[in-house]
Amino acid sequence: MLGAIPVYRRSEVGDHADRNRVVFGKVFELLEAGGVIGVFPEGRNSPRLKVGQLRKGIARIALGAEERNDFKLGAVIVPAGVNLEHREFLGSVALLRIGRPIRVADYADLYRLDSERAVAQLTDDVQQALRRQTLHLEDGQLAELVDHLADALTGSLGALTDIRPPKPPTRKRFLKRWLGRLGGLYSRSSIEGAEAFNRRVHTRQFIAEVLGKAWQANRARVEVLRRSVDRYRDHLHQTEVRQTLASSTGVPVTGKLLRLKMTVYAILMAPIALFGLIHNVLPYGFARLGALTVKDEAIRLFAYFAFGVVGFGACYALIGYGLWQHTELGPGKTLLYLATLPPTGFAALRYRRDLLRYRDRILIRTLFWNEGELVELLRSERAEIQDQFAVLVDRYASNAPDGDSSSSSAGSRRL
Repeated sequence: MLGAIPVYRRSEVGDHADRNRVVFGKVFELLEAGGVIGVFPEGRNSPRLKVGQLRKGIARIALGAEERNDFKLGAVIVPAGVNLEHREFLGSVALLRIGRPIRVADYADLYRLDSERAVAQLTDDVQQALRRQTLHLEDGQLAELVDHLADALTGSLGALTDIRPPKPPTRKRFLKRWLGRLGGLYSRSSIEGAEAFNRRVHTRQFIAEVLGKAWQANRARVEVLRRSVDRYRDHLHQTEVRQTLASSTGVPVTGKLLRLKMTVYAILMAPIALFGLIHNVLPYGFARLGALTVKDEAIRLFAYFAFGVVGFGACYALIGYGLWQHTELGPGKTLLYLATLPPTGFAALRYRRDLLRYRDRILIRTLFWNEGELVELLRSERAEIQDQFAVLVDRYASNAPDGDSSSSSAGSRRL
């Protein structure tokens, strides 16, 4: 009813070839009538920051339709790249980028000479075109560095030195507050927000291109840049913590006060985190280990969710049954006990993250610095990162010839 076109796989039906032949015939008729079809040529969910290996169906359809019309049909393939800011979240900002159309008739000579080679060549060309419209990074180890480097190069230190105290939140009714949050998930993005996301995608593409080539040619230099970015981000977070605490108390925050607050936090949150850890560690481990058994990265997130539903559901059910049978809590208190398990589990995760973050030797060292010293440190570290990346742009950017030092400023302007 919706116009979807079925594709039959070898693993699903025995007569897949005959069924697909009928489907292709209907598609040929649609194209010959001037129609348009949309295809997700990967045939599955893409890995993060990658365009997966394309299946050959789209090339076979396009070349088959042209062959039936002696390559005079005029069919084109228009590559469309889908970019999501946060693909794990419902309502994430999406950017659709359209590439140059690929004329199928251009492969006529190759198809007549070797049809399978023509199919492979067209499939590869479509894949490369899609990668140009998306943020594609071959090496997964560089994905995090691309994000962090983009933030470091495009961020602003000005906001750190001029943070105003937050306004007191206005009280809203519970239902109105949650309806507003749910409505925000489906609100259309503004033109300004869309353009900003478009710029971020362009920036990350450029950084990914440079780092990808540098990683292949000189990994040691990329590792030096990675360490500089990590050090900068640690110091940036420390400065933001200071500013936030200062705005909440209304008085300057000293190193001793920050240490005192974190110490109090660590002591008071320890019992809650321990409670959450005891009740959630087994189902959490079950979900994590279960997801790791799925080799396909593209569907591992769904496997994680499925194992989590089973693991946490079963564990909570067993705890509830044990309390019901072996204690005198009663149904009401048992349900209340169970209701505390998810939030204390999240509290345990955050507690662990906070302890790991503040035990780092760099952050401890900067606790004794004042705000002005930290901001100057950030400025110098950010300038060092820009210089290091400019060297990589000189050598590895596609629009910069080797050894041309004049291209570093051009690369920086592109960011």
